[in-house]
Amino acid sequence: MTVSLDILFNTIRTPVSEDATKPLFAVLPVPSYQSYMVGKDCDSCACLLITTADNLQKRPAPLRLESVDVQFELPCNLRKEHEPEQTGRFTVIRCLSLDREIVRYFLSVCRTIVGLLGDAPPRREVASAVKRLVTIFQSAKRPPTRSINGLFGELYFIRRSHNPIRTLTAWRIDDTSRFDFVDGDARLDVKTTSGRTRTHVFSYEQCNPPPGTVAAAASLFVERVSTGLSLRTLLDEIEELVAARTDLVLKLHEVTTATLGSHFNEALSLAFDNRLAQASLRLFHLADVPAIRGALPAGVSDLHFRSDLSSSKPIPAQDLAAREPSFSELLPR
Repeated sequence: MTVSLDILFNTIRTPVSEDATKPLFAVLPVPSYQSYMVGKDCDSCACLLITTADNLQKRPAPLRLESVDVQFELPCNLRKEHEPEQTGRFTVIRCLSLDREIVRYFLSVCRTIVGLLGDAPPRREVASAVKRLVTIFQSAKRPPTRSINGLFGELYFIRRSHNPIRTLTAWRIDDTSRFDFVDGDARLDVKTTSGRTRTHVFSYEQCNPPPGTVAAAASLFVERVSTGLSLRTLLDEIEELVAARTDLVLKLHEVTTATLGSHFNEALSLAFDNRLAQASLRLFHLADVPAIRGALPAGVSDLHFRSDLSSSKPIPAQDLAAREPSFSELLPR
C-alpha cells in the first residue's frame, strides 16, 4: 500500500447531511483494493468501510468503545468526488476521537488490517480482525504495565537487530513473560536506566534460566530529550521493516498499546537520545552478573533484586552467538 490511509483521509471534505437518520460518509477507495474505502462522517470522524464477501451469516452485534465504534452490514450513503451519491451495506469501523494523534494511529492500524485481510474478506475474518483492533484501543484506556523507558529499549533493540522480523516474532506477547525475547534456546531481556550506572532489576528466574538455554541482558542508557528519536518514529521504522508480515505489524501495535496503556497518546511524541542509546548498548551473559542463584528456600517465590553490572564484563555479540546460534538473528547489527 503506497499511499497511507492518513494521507487519503486528510484530503476528504466533511460531508453535510440533510437527513440525520441516514449514515452519510464522504469516501475514497483504498488504492490496490476493491473492498475498502477510507471515509469521513458528518462529525469529521475517520472511518474504514469494508465490503465483505458473504452476507449469509448472522450479523455480529455492534461494538462501541469510548474511541472506536464498529457496525456490521450498515446501510450507508456514500459520496465520492464528482460522482452521484451511492448506497450500500458495509462494515464500518469508526474512530470517535478527533485527536490528531489518535486518528493517525487508528488509520495506521486499519492499514494493517487491510493488508491482513486482503480483498473480498469473509465476514467471519473481518469480525476477528475487528476484535483485535478493539482490543488495541481498549488497552489504550488501561493502566500501563511497564515504563515508557523500558518500552523504548525493547523497540530500539528490535529496530537495531540483525533480523527485525525474527526479533519481533520472538518479542513477548504480554507483561507476564520472564524475558523480552525468546527464540529457540536464546533468552534475552532488555534493561534500561536513566542514570549512568548499569544498575538493573532482575528476577530470580532470569538469572536462573531453564537448563539448556542461554540467557543474556542488553543494557543501555536511556535519556529523554526535546528532539531525538521518538517512540512514534521507532514504531514507523519497525513497521516499515516488517511490512511484509502484516501479522507482526498488528502484534507490534497490540503489545505497544498494552504496555503503554493510558499513557499511549502522550508517549508517542516523547523523544530519546539515539546517540546515547547506541553508544551505551552492551550485552551481558546472565551467568556472569551478580545474582542470587541456586535453590530458593521453600515457600519463597517471585524474587527480584537490583544488581550493579559496573564490574561485570560485557560479552561480544559474536561470543554470545557462538554459545547459542539463535542470538545471531536477534542481536544488533
